[in-house]
Amino acid sequence: MTKTPIDPRTTATTSGGVTRRDVLKTGAATAAGVTSFLYFPRSAAAAEPLRVLCWPGYEERDVIEQFEDTHKVKVEFKIYIGGEQMLQFFAQTRPGTFDAIISDAEYVTKLKAQGAIDEFPTDGFDQLANYHPKFLDFKPTMGTTEGSVYGIPTRFSFYGISYNTDEMSAEEAGDWHSLLLPKYAGRLGMFDWYLPNMGNASLAINPGNPAPYEISDDQLAQVRDFMMKLRPQIGMFGSSNQPIAQALLAGDIVASPTGDLDIDLKLAGYDNFSSTIPKQGGIRWQEVATVCKDSSKKDLAMEWVKYMTQPDVQSRLVYTKAFKARGPNMKIVEYWDDEQAALLSYVPDPDTPGKMLVETLIDRSMPRGLPANQPEQAWIDIYNEFKTA
Repeated sequence: MTKTPIDPRTTATTSGGVTRRDVLKTGAATAAGVTSFLYFPRSAAAAEPLRVLCWPGYEERDVIEQFEDTHKVKVEFKIYIGGEQMLQFFAQTRPGTFDAIISDAEYVTKLKAQGAIDEFPTDGFDQLANYHPKFLDFKPTMGTTEGSVYGIPTRFSFYGISYNTDEMSAEEAGDWHSLLLPKYAGRLGMFDWYLPNMGNASLAINPGNPAPYEISDDQLAQVRDFMMKLRPQIGMFGSSNQPIAQALLAGDIVASPTGDLDIDLKLAGYDNFSSTIPKQGGIRWQEVATVCKDSSKKDLAMEWVKYMTQPDVQSRLVYTKAFKARGPNMKIVEYWDDEQAALLSYVPDPDTPGKMLVETLIDRSMPRGLPANQPEQAWIDIYNEFKTA
């Protein structure tokens, strides 16, 4: 199986003092910061700490300090980049090493297959009432009994279209097929991973499909056809957000089916960038908190999972130095200022009274999954054919 490449989440920003030069420098700094993959406790490890395997951001002081102070415990984090690396790290440690794992939602299927995580009841998780409904019904995370789950969402964002508003109209960005227009030949950048790109292609040819990874062989052939039509439009591939953002700033490309690049660019002082999810739909990545089957501290791990559902905690988690994202608890907006709320789309949607823009985007998006009706390698082979065409 081809190893999952670095996710766009490797882009790092800060909440203040971001300069245009910072945008160009961040990628290298971030890469240097994660290559050792060591534990990063806030201070010297205490006896019997809680140990968590996770994406970057959860270890930051503003996120974890309240939990440590409340429960009089230290939390140690091992940081990974990419689902396959998560599985590798877990397999290389003795059973019971980790108490909890932050997993990409679709990788819960693989953790379950390894017997790595337990399902648990959602009784007592009062904050789930404030979650957007789309985060409560993802099939891979559902338990075997009513009201039980294998993981609870903590952070998410989108693979839509990020674009230079001086070069592409909002109307064009709202349709996947606009990327095929002759004027965009060689002017698009793409994040180099098959799952989001082929998921978006699946939605482009089958709009609104709630399960874009559960498709027939004929539909997969149509996905391939769309990808091959898209290939002449792609001027560069990036292993993370950073090189794609650099290409946008330099004018080498005008758009990318990556999504959310505008967040970092706006923080850096550029106002001529935006992002959206096309009318056919777009892929949504989401992380979930899970409890390890062999943990000796399951009760404490459950308290940590519950802690991560709180809106005040999510408001800090999705605005870390690691990167900016969004939280599934819609009450999160109560803990932000107006600038933060606008940046992350937690503002009224002018086209849908009574909804925030982020809710409209969630409704239009589908969770990233794994191929259900074909081997993963069949999808990877199509993507590799697309890349080398």
